[in-house]
Amino acid sequence: MNIQHATLVASPYARHGTGLRVAHQAADLLRAHDVEVEVIVGEDIADAADLTGKAARGDTDVLVVVGGDGTVRLTVEASIGSGKPLAVIPAGSGNDFARNLGIPLGTAEAIEVILAGHRRPIDLGRVSFPDGQTALFSTVAATGFDAAVTARAMDIKWPRGQARYTIAAFLELIGLRSRHYQVRVDDECVESDLIFAAIGNTTSYGGGMQITPEASVSDGLLDISMAANPPRLPRWTIARVFPKVFSGKHIGHPLVTSMRGEEIELYCDPPALVSVDGDLVGALPAVFEAVPRAIEVFAPVPA
Repeated sequence: MNIQHATLVASPYARHGTGLRVAHQAADLLRAHDVEVEVIVGEDIADAADLTGKAARGDTDVLVVVGGDGTVRLTVEASIGSGKPLAVIPAGSGNDFARNLGIPLGTAEAIEVILAGHRRPIDLGRVSFPDGQTALFSTVAATGFDAAVTARAMDIKWPRGQARYTIAAFLELIGLRSRHYQVRVDDECVESDLIFAAIGNTTSYGGGMQITPEASVSDGLLDISMAANPPRLPRWTIARVFPKVFSGKHIGHPLVTSMRGEEIELYCDPPALVSVDGDLVGALPAVFEAVPRAIEVFAPVPA
């Protein structure tokens, strides 16, 4: 694909302001290859979404997300249906969408991926709530303990990356509670007391936490990992099991169940928070569905 014009969607909040600096660096690199560049920086999330939507329906050739998974989600929501391809310059704390597509974390290397011109059709997930509200996600939707850890990690300014989630997890253990879940995956139903249930379009979230390690962005399905409430010493048991998500080794533990399907429906009592791509968007009950080949993204050729 011959790129003549690129619109960079930059987050001033990504990695505590690093995203904006990376955006200007990326713009200079693209201009050095004779690409006309426009940089979008909204005054707030609503303004950024409005500017991105207008750019997606304009004459630009590609929307380049400069930020993390939250900025990817904002861009996807604003541009879905426009037919414009996306590219990613990782500049967030987690960058799990980029990691799953093999996009390099270095700015210059990520620019090379864009200039190479290879595009991949990528699945998304969509969560729908009873009030009619919906949200798209590119990585993982988390509920229960999982979402509570995400919410707490968002408030931790230091340290960055995976360490924030480890600290948040141990803080959440203090008030650990299970919920009674009813889970439907396509036509199969299960019912259990769970600590968390996470629905993955990608293998990871939170900077490499392999919560759904067998998920794929190109199979038209969502994976769900569920952790049952331990019958004895629940805090101690979860404290031992939860860190295993960094390597994906929690899969196979007797407390963890994995399933896969096109549509996943969750009810729980008491209600649990739902976060997608690190953003809190509502509470259960909700329906999660795969959206196959929803967008095209500049990415390396899969090995």
